[in-house]
Amino acid sequence: MTAITLEKRGQQAWITLNRPQAKNMLDGDAFVELADAWQEVRDDDDIRVAVLTGAGKEDFCCGGDLGKVIPLWTGARQPENPVEERLLADPAIPEKIMLKGEPLLKPIIAAINGRALGGGTELLQATDIRIAADHAQFALPEPKLGIVPGAGSMVRLARQLPWAHAMRILLGGEPINAAEALAMGLVSEVVPFGELQARAEHYADNVCRQAPLALQAIKRTALETHTLPWTDAFHYEMEQAAAVMMSQDAREGPRAFRDKRQPQFKGE
Repeated sequence: MTAITLEKRGQQAWITLNRPQAKNMLDGDAFVELADAWQEVRDDDDIRVAVLTGAGKEDFCCGGDLGKVIPLWTGARQPENPVEERLLADPAIPEKIMLKGEPLLKPIIAAINGRALGGGTELLQATDIRIAADHAQFALPEPKLGIVPGAGSMVRLARQLPWAHAMRILLGGEPINAAEALAMGLVSEVVPFGELQARAEHYADNVCRQAPLALQAIKRTALETHTLPWTDAFHYEMEQAAAVMMSQDAREGPRAFRDKRQPQFKGE
């Protein structure tokens, strides 16, 4: 059984954290396989949206499997297979799985099927639309262990949430439930577990109806201008808008509207 599964459903890539017996924690195999999955989504022009979820009904992801990964990184044990050898050989893999280096401009939907603790909460911050099952929980307990949530949360969370909410999660270490996460803005929607798959499919289908170049330009602009001064941000926005306006999709959209038909966007 692989630690990560990638299923392509037409224009959608469904990525599942597949270690339910271990709370979907990220071991060496999961690190490498998730990095590869993100790269495949990035490189495949036919894929327009990715959906990230966890296997089972209890856990989305309870962080890194410290008992397996930390000893490997510290040299306390030697790699046991080629995947672990690759993890040691490429120190950028932890950043790749959290999309901290090269951003993934295609929309990412998180279907949070249960607890997202530590690295699980950090991972979902790299996604765009977040649907949580109503029993989901979120926490960054790293300070209780004498470490920090250094996989993106110390930067991302205070930019994504109001300061007081971000600090409650970062400094408190206590879990918050799905309703609290929704009120804070950490997730987009909360649904009963039985409806989670259908809601994720709804959002993914809707994304696939949009023009892919337009969506990527929107996400790129949001990421790149988040900390820019207003004037610079608006200038960057106009550059992105002008580039999209020159695309074939920008011609197809108005034609389809005029002809009262669904547009056939090709990402060109």
